[in-house]
Amino acid sequence: MHILILPSWYPRASNDVGGVFFRDQAMALLNYGHKVGVLSPQMNSLRKLFRRPHEVDFPYFEFDSSIATYRKGVLAALPRVPYGNYWLFARAARKMMRDYVRENGTPDIIHAHSALLGGAAAAKIGRDWNIPVVLTEHSSGFARNIYMRWQLRLASKAAESSHTCISVSPALGELLTKKLSAPKVSWNWVPNVVADRFGKPAPEERANRPIRYLNLALMTENKGQKDLLNAFRHVLESGVSAELWLAGDGPIRSELEQLAHDLCVSDHVRFTGLIPPGEVPALMGEVDVMVVSSHYETFGVVAAEALMAGLPLIATRCGGPECIVSEGDGLLVPPKSPLALADAMIQIDGDINSYEPDKIARRARERFSGPAVAKQLTEIYEGIHRARG
Repeated sequence: MHILILPSWYPRASNDVGGVFFRDQAMALLNYGHKVGVLSPQMNSLRKLFRRPHEVDFPYFEFDSSIATYRKGVLAALPRVPYGNYWLFARAARKMMRDYVRENGTPDIIHAHSALLGGAAAAKIGRDWNIPVVLTEHSSGFARNIYMRWQLRLASKAAESSHTCISVSPALGELLTKKLSAPKVSWNWVPNVVADRFGKPAPEERANRPIRYLNLALMTENKGQKDLLNAFRHVLESGVSAELWLAGDGPIRSELEQLAHDLCVSDHVRFTGLIPPGEVPALMGEVDVMVVSSHYETFGVVAAEALMAGLPLIATRCGGPECIVSEGDGLLVPPKSPLALADAMIQIDGDINSYEPDKIARRARERFSGPAVAKQLTEIYEGIHRARG
């Protein structure tokens, strides 16, 4: 089948981490035998444009690993006008759609990612071109109550106009049912893809070194790294010989570095900086446990990636990890609870030899690998075409 992906955000290049899970899913569908294309209007705020002008430099069209990929910078010039930036996004998407169809043919399915803004634009394009639309929702904004009424109306209309709606976790599907005024919409659960770059586990020998805990995330309040640093202080005070690696970057990095100093744990904490997607498997091969300390996650790609790499996982019950961690994979704890997080880190240190990397990775591949997710999506696509006759 011919699948056109229209995401609300997308990597600006193959080594960009923003929206990398959308690209991973596109690659999975391509490898499963589908013809795949991508339309990606790239929203740029004025502030970001002046701060990082190099980020708007990307080709309008490229073949990205055989995927026809169209990108177009869109200046988000109407942030205070209801529907304003949506109108700009949708106008760009329609122009790109005309170019795409002329050069690649009409797709069988449009698969949009996140109702705001890709899903809403895809719904209108689907009606105009008579193409069925599948919508997958990823956004944590519904849980964080950051959307205005007009945005909720737009998301509801996008969901109602789609032939099938997917959430990346059961918890997100339940939340969307409550938040959106779309009573006839039912949300199917299909997880995000974990890329093939996570192969057979080959963890480094620990020998006599301390146990290494890794947190890999954007450094924001929602990711809970402050809770994790406070938990780590308790771990060290308990006598565990340990290191904490914080990988990533973000607006609160300097605060985290200061907190590590204030808690007197700086000598045991390593800030690695931003890690390109291709280097993440090697990083995971150097550590022993992944810790996801988030306050809310719609899915938690990094948690699934850790399992694919054979790492045991400690994660908060924050919406997404509950559908990722199965028996033998690790431990779940309440969010925003440094003491519970510390207890889990101490417990997993004592039980680390009971976790079997090959079995952890095999279970994860069965659920989150490209072929596993592409198979579920293909069944949905085929079901839509059967229903349409």
